[in-house]
Amino acid sequence: MDASADDENLSSWAKYLKNKYGGRGAATSAQTSSRDTDERRTSSSSRPGSGLLSSYDRDQSKNLTGSPAPTPQQPLVQGSAGIGSMPKSQYLNKQALVLKFGARGSQPGFFTWPRGIAVGADNTIIVADSSNHRVQIFDAQGQIRFWLGGYGNGEGEFDCLAGVAVNRIGQYIIADRYNHRIQIFDPSGQFIRTFGSQGTGNGEFNYPWGICTDALGFIYVCDKENHRVQVFQSDGTFVAKFGTMGNKPGQLEHPHYIAVSNTNRVIVSDSNNHRLQIFDVNGKVLTTFGSEGTDEGQFKFPRGVAVDEQGYIFVADSGNNRIQIFNPDGTFLRCFGRWGQADGEFKGLEGIAVNSAGRILVADRENHRIQIF
Repeated sequence: MDASADDENLSSWAKYLKNKYGGRGAATSAQTSSRDTDERRTSSSSRPGSGLLSSYDRDQSKNLTGSPAPTPQQPLVQGSAGIGSMPKSQYLNKQALVLKFGARGSQPGFFTWPRGIAVGADNTIIVADSSNHRVQIFDAQGQIRFWLGGYGNGEGEFDCLAGVAVNRIGQYIIADRYNHRIQIFDPSGQFIRTFGSQGTGNGEFNYPWGICTDALGFIYVCDKENHRVQVFQSDGTFVAKFGTMGNKPGQLEHPHYIAVSNTNRVIVSDSNNHRLQIFDVNGKVLTTFGSEGTDEGQFKFPRGVAVDEQGYIFVADSGNNRIQIFNPDGTFLRCFGRWGQADGEFKGLEGIAVNSAGRILVADRENHRIQIF
């Protein structure tokens, strides 16, 4: 349903929520660069935990020779400042690196173009290792637990996956980008179901990218090339859609990532419009902020978005190679980072997440690593 749809369309989702969940409804449901021209890579297929891939890709050019296999490294842990009692004071001081792990490669614990990132139970870290066509799951200290996936279009296989999410019962929900579908796995990594195919109809996708869930289990997907967000039940049943291509409030151009707050605000990185938009769960736009530029509060092709329990918003400002933090009302609070490969520097930020301790996790895509602040 488009943000500009008539009242009947806007009310249908609210009516659906009310019928399904009673008085909680939509009002109290949740508690607790320019267009990419990535080319798919032909990689040898691998099964969860059994084989490894041998080819890599760069966003806009093929890597025909593959990457050298670096010496395996232990995660680097830095001393961290104490967590403040007030989130605002904590975030105002953000910049110190707490942990980093990963390097370019295909061994467990290494990455080739990591994209989406999510935080699970016990602060486990879930990473979409995009061009290795797999999801890797780490403990809170960056030690690999297991991985799932492999190149292909069969069940449990991926073709340059993008967004990852973890729902309230620990299932992994994956945007399988070039296969134009969503895949769901149980907490042990076993395949459960898939839904979606390429197209423009309801429940169809053109390069699904960011993905998230809310406390009721609804799944929100950035349908990037269709310039919209689609919403599904946990079993993949289509519920609603909003957004059309454009730059007016409520319109989108290549939305990349999405987050839902515990007050039911749906936050979307409207990447090619260089802004964030916040919607209610009916798809009605509430506010927009940001414009193209390098000043505080401006963006260049924003990618990952996250929101904490207090409503603070975190943005991977990809084209500016920095992280920006905003108050719940969208006013600027803090930014840090710059282009480079040293600690606290970035090359092509992608996904972003925040854990229960207020630590910010980012997929530093072109440095093939995860950094935590």
